[in-house]
Amino acid sequence: MNRRRISLLLVMIMIASVIAGCQGSEMEEAAVENFTAVEVQAAQIGDIENSVVINGRVAASQEVSVMPKAMGTVASLNVELGDSVQEGDTLFVIEQTDMNLSVSQAANGVDIARKSVAQAENGLNSARINFELNKEKIENAQLNLERTRQLYEEGAVSKAQLEQAELSASQLNLDALQAQVNQAQISYQQAQEQLQQAQISYQQAESGLSNTVVLSPMTGLVSALNVKEGQIAASGQPAATIVNMDTVYIRINVVENVVNSLQEGQEVQLSIPAAFEGYIDSAIDYVSPSADPMSRLYEVRVYVDNDQYGIRSGMTGSVKLNLQKEEGVVIVPSDAVIEKDGNQFVYVVVEDKAVEKQVETGLDTGELVQIVSGISEGEMVIVEGQQYVSDGVTVKVVRGE
Repeated sequence: MNRRRISLLLVMIMIASVIAGCQGSEMEEAAVENFTAVEVQAAQIGDIENSVVINGRVAASQEVSVMPKAMGTVASLNVELGDSVQEGDTLFVIEQTDMNLSVSQAANGVDIARKSVAQAENGLNSARINFELNKEKIENAQLNLERTRQLYEEGAVSKAQLEQAELSASQLNLDALQAQVNQAQISYQQAQEQLQQAQISYQQAESGLSNTVVLSPMTGLVSALNVKEGQIAASGQPAATIVNMDTVYIRINVVENVVNSLQEGQEVQLSIPAAFEGYIDSAIDYVSPSADPMSRLYEVRVYVDNDQYGIRSGMTGSVKLNLQKEEGVVIVPSDAVIEKDGNQFVYVVVEDKAVEKQVETGLDTGELVQIVSGISEGEMVIVEGQQYVSDGVTVKVVRGE
């Protein structure tokens, strides 16, 4: 009997314990409040920009192909590939024997022409003097003719004497002398023209001689050399190429909906991985006013100093273009903005509650978005978990500020 009582007592105790346990769990569950875990980030004042990176290729700021004006055998070569040259330095010399002979002949022609001019000038001066002397004699003869006529009429002189006086006073004599002056003047002018032609021939010969000495048109590096000593250099064909590498530029091509966002002097970031790490600040120096007829793209150039020659022509690089920039505006992560029924909203946390706020957005980079109106700097915006909350629900910040 005692054993039965003990067993019943034990059963009752177990039943009471189970009931007590169930009631405790229900009370704990009732004490737990429902919430949604979220991550927040404060809306900030900052700068936001929309950028694009375009690849391009490096070129020298100046590149000139040297073409000799004279054709002939290269007598001496003064430079080697890669040499640094100054403007006016001699690159190579073409054989000058024939040109020297032409200069000598032209110089002799000038001397002969000058002597001819001197002779013609003397002849002209003599003709003028002779004209003036005879002009005076004829004028005197014309005065004597009047007196002789009077004497003839009075019977004081013979018919022969009158005719002799008329012959001496004839204008034909003066005309003949003037014709001699005119002819001497023509001879003098012809001699001067021959001298001018001889001088032109001499200048051409000297120019031809100077063309045998091929000079560097600018300061730079010899990047190509296509001639050797003893080889014939042809006029009109590139014999060498000089490049100025002190300044280089990277050339990119942009489409029509980008080119109007660019202007000369606009700041950009430049990257040339083979020459340096990361990006450096630079600026746009040139924007083509017209598109390439084949590609329909617009050329843009960005120059950069290259004092150490670490950047070489032909290297690849990229330019980061800031197409649009807003400064000192409210910005939040782009994912924080939710669109509903054509409107845009964000959720902010106010006293552990999610508060829905309609906003107007501006520039959106895909990572950050400008908030034009709707929230202010410092408001705690839900950036994770916003899809699972609604206006007024309880939230718990598990990450963020």
